[in-house]
Amino acid sequence: MTARGISGLRLPAGYYGNAFTFPAAVSTARILCTSPLSYAIHLIQNAKAQMTEEYVKSVSDLMVIKKRPKYIASRNLIVPNFTLQGFDKVDFGWGNPIYGGIPFATSDFGVYTNFKNSKGEYGVVISLFLPPLALEKFKNEVKKMTGESVIQKILSSY
Repeated sequence: MTARGISGLRLPAGYYGNAFTFPAAVSTARILCTSPLSYAIHLIQNAKAQMTEEYVKSVSDLMVIKKRPKYIASRNLIVPNFTLQGFDKVDFGWGNPIYGGIPFATSDFGVYTNFKNSKGEYGVVISLFLPPLALEKFKNEVKKMTGESVIQKILSSY
């Protein structure tokens, strides 16, 4: 989760590097799979609420003492918010970017970032890599919430 915007961190003006840490939403697979989507959302909201100046500084201190943990080796799913990073606006002298984000998701890392479709409409794209059964469940949950298929929703944005 990005640490930008947290008061007290005092990132230098114009700082363009990473400023994030990984608060954890913890659940057993059984409870997560048998609970409604609102359960997972609640876990994520609680984890995000942990992201305070004190938490970020504490994690920084811990990483100096214990070295960087191997997040990927421990079967975590990391999905940071890059919508406030400005990747869609940065200009290195070549003009406005077409896209700013990761080229594809992996089983342990996704991202959500800004997106502009061919009609000039702005939105957020979420990159996730899910196994086939999880993908079907995800598509069904989205359809319940929006009343339309995920595929139809994606195709209609082009």
